[in-house]
Amino acid sequence: MKLSKLLTLAVSFLLTMQMAFADAAEGEKLFKANCTACHAINEKVVGPALKDVHKRREAAWLLKWIKNSQALVKSGDPVAVQVFKENNEVPMTAFETLTDAQITSIVDYVKQASEAPAPAPVEVAKGGTGAAAANGGSGLYSNTTFYALGFMTIILLVIVFILARIRRVVEELYIQKFPEVAAAEKEVSPSWRDNPVGMRYKLFIKHPVVGTLVVLLAFTVVFGLYGFDYGVKQIGVQKGYGPEQPIKYSHELHAGKYKINCLYCHSGADKGKQASIPSPSTCMNCHMHVTASAKYDGKVSPEIAKIYAAVGWDAEKRAYDPSKTKTPIKWIRIHNLPDHAYFNHAQHVKIGKVECQACHGPIETMAVVSQQRSLQMGWCINCHREAKVDVANNDYYEKLHANLKVDGKEFITVAQNGGLECGKCHY
Repeated sequence: MKLSKLLTLAVSFLLTMQMAFADAAEGEKLFKANCTACHAINEKVVGPALKDVHKRREAAWLLKWIKNSQALVKSGDPVAVQVFKENNEVPMTAFETLTDAQITSIVDYVKQASEAPAPAPVEVAKGGTGAAAANGGSGLYSNTTFYALGFMTIILLVIVFILARIRRVVEELYIQKFPEVAAAEKEVSPSWRDNPVGMRYKLFIKHPVVGTLVVLLAFTVVFGLYGFDYGVKQIGVQKGYGPEQPIKYSHELHAGKYKINCLYCHSGADKGKQASIPSPSTCMNCHMHVTASAKYDGKVSPEIAKIYAAVGWDAEKRAYDPSKTKTPIKWIRIHNLPDHAYFNHAQHVKIGKVECQACHGPIETMAVVSQQRSLQMGWCINCHREAKVDVANNDYYEKLHANLKVDGKEFITVAQNGGLECGKCHY
């Protein structure tokens, strides 16, 4: 009996732990989708840091606060009123659509994250522009590269000239020391240099058409190969391109340090063809409160001030000024595809479950964004040949999954699902 009770307790404990980890995993997803725009675990963003919030507040209070903080403040709850005042009376978004179980899972994730060691502070890269700051150097396509290649070319030409002179001197010394042997070798195998006129006569005078065609063919082959290589590797390929934007927005800071979900700003990525550039009003959701003034002697950050100028926001009055002229932010596009190539973000992000980093590189580490992939057709085709279609966890492919089970297959690649058909991308 004692053994059976111990086994029962052990199984119960394991099931409880499994449920706790499952709740925390679900809570992490909900936290990233709903909370990261205003909160972080270890530091204040728009709202306060959430580390150990489960110890500071009761679970029942947290449920009421997260669902509708303003209702709790208006009810006169002393803790709610104090928290509201401590955070400059900025109202927290209500989450009345979240269930109690979902809110509990978010708290479980915060509890788990609070017990983990705090991450090392991330230093935002300073100085440098464009691809230089993104790649840690001056970039491949720069004046430095051009000068280096020119200098190397001059060195190689000098080396060729020196070697040619050495060869000529050695030949002359050989002829002087062994005149009879050198004369015999010349009779057996005369050099074309000994009779260049005869060679020109046979090629250009006796057979002028053939000579002309040979020269033209040689030039065509050499320059044709060079042009083909240049066209394939250079024209329209912007890998490494990272222009300086009108506002120095750091993905390293926002997506990396504060872990703001990509879809919060690029809200069209899972809904349509374009990922969409966030409007300044999206930036203002946070930056009407976040001014980074601590780093600029109490003044608004110069980059954040550019957002205020775009939307007509008065930082002192903390309100929109209708008398100010609104000016659009002229962002510079980085990733470009040819007009004849069709690409749909939603098909890849929502249906294909492709991570942003697969095409854009480690975006969460970039202080300045630059194009990480070539985006050439061969690169896309290779991805379609290797990427597996997630038929098991996507209702979109329910019928396809059933057919695969009948055929005894476990997976299918994008290429096998029609991903190499020309009309898919070139309609």
